Parts: sequence; C-alpha cells; structure tokens
Amino acid sequence: MPVDPSRTVAELVIERPSRTRVFERHGVDYCCGGKRTLAQACARRGVDASAVVAELELEAAAGTGAPDGVDWSGAPLAELCDHIVDTHHEFLRAELPRLSAMVDKVARVHGAERPEMPVVRDVFEAMRAELEAHLVDEEERLFPACRAGAPIDSGDLEGLEAEHVTVGAALERIRDLTGGHDMSAAMCNTHRATLDGLRELEADLHLHIHLENNVLFPRVVAGAA
Repeated sequence: MPVDPSRTVAELVIERPSRTRVFERHGVDYCCGGKRTLAQACARRGVDASAVVAELELEAAAGTGAPDGVDWSGAPLAELCDHIVDTHHEFLRAELPRLSAMVDKVARVHGAERPEMPVVRDVFEAMRAELEAHLVDEEERLFPACRAGAPIDSGDLEGLEAEHVTVGAALERIRDLTGGHDMSAAMCNTHRATLDGLRELEADLHLHIHLENNVLFPRVVAGAA
C-alpha cells in the first residue's frame, strides 16, 4: 500500500511500528514531532520525502514486523505502562549513569581536540536530570492512575509532553554536535563507545516518547482502559 506523505508521522508508526527503523536512519522525529505530516517532518530535517517514502514502502514489502512484536495501540493500558517501565525506564536507569561517566571522561581527556564534547556533556547532564525526575513522576503519579482507571488532568499530560519536548531538543542537539554520532571522528575506544551509546539512547528514547505521546496519552484522554 502506498505511503501518503500527508499523513502524520505518528499515524504511520502506530499503523506499522517497524517504520521507526527508517525514521531513525534519517533522523525523522516521530515522537515529539509525531503530529507533523511526513512531508513536514522530512522538510524539517532536510531529507528527501520521496526517498523516505520509497524506503517505507520497501520495508513494508519486506514484511518486517514491530520492533518488539507487540501492537501497543490496542493493549490494555496497565500492560502498556508496565512495558514502558520494564523496558524503557529500566534502560534509562542503567544507561544514564554509564553514559554520564563516559561522556565526562571523553570531554576531559579529548576536549581540546573535540571541543564539542564538553558541550555534549553539559547538554547530556541537563537531559539526565530532567529524565530522572520525569521517570519518578510518571511511576508515582501517572502510571498508577492509568492502571486504576482514575481520571487524569489534561494539564498533567501537557506538562509531561513539554518535558518530552525538552528531552527531544537535547537529543537533537547531541546528534548535531556529534555529526550524527559519527564514530569515524572518535579519538579512542571510549569515545567510540560513547557515541554508540548516545545513538542507542536516542533510538530508545524516541520509541519511549512515541509510546507515551502518541499511544498512551491519547488513549488516556479518550478514556480507554
């Protein structure tokens, strides 16, 4: 089936989650920017929309499925909340301290040759602080309410989405500073591993935020169970 570039990126990913692989390759924002059309999202990143459409259609023809094998758009909200915590929150709790130490080491040792790395460190640490507070807020307030079917104030969801925008901007800043996590510019194995870790963190956070902004939050507003 042809991919319509006038559809939103979020709609395309909800319909076929494996499309995230194509969007990640091109740096197309499908989480915080999920409400944009595919054409708008590609223009924002300076990517040829027709080339992305061709890759999406090729991906569909290849028959690859969802990255985690589950269609979360129809799963019970309690299961979706558990998945977000067990998969994405736990990933962050393991990766954020590990990457913090690595980014700091690279910035200290190679900051003179790679002046972008001290800036990456500052952006990363601000993002880490935002995320760690965000996880606690979701686990102590939002997710228990979702599991219990309790009413949730729309202002709370808007606040969480605003925090997602802040995180998304930090990820984009890190990507730009590092030339798209270009490991060919690495000064040592630690630098190379740091860039690879930042790339993995970005991909996981994109999927994480997509599940909340474009799947969980709209279903909460609609009163789904």
